Amino acid sequence: MAVTKENQALLAFTTAASALMSAHSSADQISQDVQFGFRYHLYSEDSADKSLLFNAEKDRYEIKVNQFQLIVPVSGYVEFEVNAQHETMSGASPWFTFPDVDGEIVQVMSGASIEDTRTDGSLGIKYVDGQHSLGTTLATSTEDDYDSVSFALSYSFDTEDKMSTHTLSIDASDDEIAPTLTNDTFNTRITEPEEKQSSSILYSYTPIINKNMLMKFNLGYATKSGFLSDPYKVVSIGSSGSNIIADSRPDKRIATTAAFQIRYFSDALDGAFHFDYRLYDDDWEIRSNTLKVAWYQNITESLQLVPSIRLYDQTSAYFYQIFYEQARDDQFHSTDYRLSEYGAVTYGLKLNKAFKDWSFTISAEQYQSGADIGLAKAEEANPGLLNFNLVSVGFNLTF
Repeated sequence: MAVTKENQALLAFTTAASALMSAHSSADQISQDVQFGFRYHLYSEDSADKSLLFNAEKDRYEIKVNQFQLIVPVSGYVEFEVNAQHETMSGASPWFTFPDVDGEIVQVMSGASIEDTRTDGSLGIKYVDGQHSLGTTLATSTEDDYDSVSFALSYSFDTEDKMSTHTLSIDASDDEIAPTLTNDTFNTRITEPEEKQSSSILYSYTPIINKNMLMKFNLGYATKSGFLSDPYKVVSIGSSGSNIIADSRPDKRIATTAAFQIRYFSDALDGAFHFDYRLYDDDWEIRSNTLKVAWYQNITESLQLVPSIRLYDQTSAYFYQIFYEQARDDQFHSTDYRLSEYGAVTYGLKLNKAFKDWSFTISAEQYQSGADIGLAKAEEANPGLLNFNLVSVGFNLTF
């Protein structure tokens, strides 16, 4: 589940195991008890730099998220999982870029604060029989201007020696976009609802290397089609600023991913090293690298501290420009910072505390982005690039 519509941070709705030794590579297991979990997240973007703004609005998004999860085993073979999430968001967002009187590119913000809510819900069923596991999930998401229905199916099986697992997952979603805010200054917004379809397939291979180490390899393929532009953004063409057009992107996007994970538990240090790397590539010519390392240090049998760092970088979409002197022949235009070349670093710290029948977790993350972080080497940073802080607190109960 995304913390914002802009997918700035992904929130995992699970508590990490107290040690890697408890992790397993089997095709899955049915929970022995009823489990209930809750997380509260506060996401806050730093105020925009006044020197990079054309207008006075500098306060960006603040988002509050409540997440709930319930897992109910109904037999030794079947369990149900219910997830729910509610978000409230407010603030201003980048609208378009524009050259000021000195020729410097500045960011025009959306102006009046945007307020919106989002509600997600999903129901999953998992069946496990020996070496085989089959799961399916139906999910819905609704906002004032966006509705989505999705379906997912996954199948896993263990090898005979129980030393590795193969998993194949597929999903598909059907979305409707219907912007609710009007704009009297630039009449570029769509007036009728638009459709978007997404689908993906993911293959995973998880081998147990030894009693202290396991790995995971993922290969993914995803497609999106339909209305893929941002209805709330516009593009200024030419230095005069008189030609304002709608953000316009191709109506199809194909992406491939490859990921690699290592989990290693050190008996001597009583802690676990987590390493994750992901390579992304799509036909908009965006290629990204994501690298995350974390250390799960057991302080006592029931207390764990987890520092982490995440590095990210990407190239820009082939049609992206920070500003357009003239229109492109293919009529694709976007100054959206999410399509620019940039890098980001996220510092995280989490504390897990386990009790007899419940556990508590609290975490904080700080995200910073720029034009030359990681492998990114953009000639000019998009003024819409952001920094944010994310604080999360929650608990899990076992019945």
